[in-house]
Amino acid sequence: DIVACARNISKRFLGSKRRGETLEHICVTIFDSCKRLHGLGKRERLLLRIAALLHDCGKYISMVNLGECSYQIVMATEIIGLSHREREIVANVVRYNHQPFAYYEWHGAPTGMDSASYLTIAKLTAIMRVANMLDRSHKQKIEEISTAVKDQELIMRVTSKADLTLEKALLTEAADFFEEIFSIRPVLKRKKQK
Repeated sequence: DIVACARNISKRFLGSKRRGETLEHICVTIFDSCKRLHGLGKRERLLLRIAALLHDCGKYISMVNLGECSYQIVMATEIIGLSHREREIVANVVRYNHQPFAYYEWHGAPTGMDSASYLTIAKLTAIMRVANMLDRSHKQKIEEISTAVKDQELIMRVTSKADLTLEKALLTEAADFFEEIFSIRPVLKRKKQK
């Protein structure tokens, strides 16, 4: 019901259904392969899915201030089944997917947020940014993705008939933040076609 509610909110604010579902799939794949690293549970996985579905709802208001507008929409919309704190986590993940991350020591935690929630936001944002860069062209180029943690790297093997030059180039910035949070580097590799 919570995911269906998030899909309806995305539809109301003219979010791309295919893009949201692609992003959700990539996020969940990365989340599941990094369980030992992030130590998060099923509820945080659900919050990441919701953030993936609502990642672009702010485009309805502003293309320039997308992160802040997305944050405001999520905070102003009641999502049945989520507490206020969980909704705030989702809103911040959506915000920091599009704008620079607010580091705790410089800005303090977002209003009234405890350090555990702040760490959850940082971890989910790192995953979301990598997933977002893997579909940056909005063309759903990646047909299949499998991930594995090996030798201080998150190996992301993808199947795609399309050119992935854009995704590889843009992945660097998201990979830097991911490495800062998890101490492993995401690496994109294409599966060999048979």
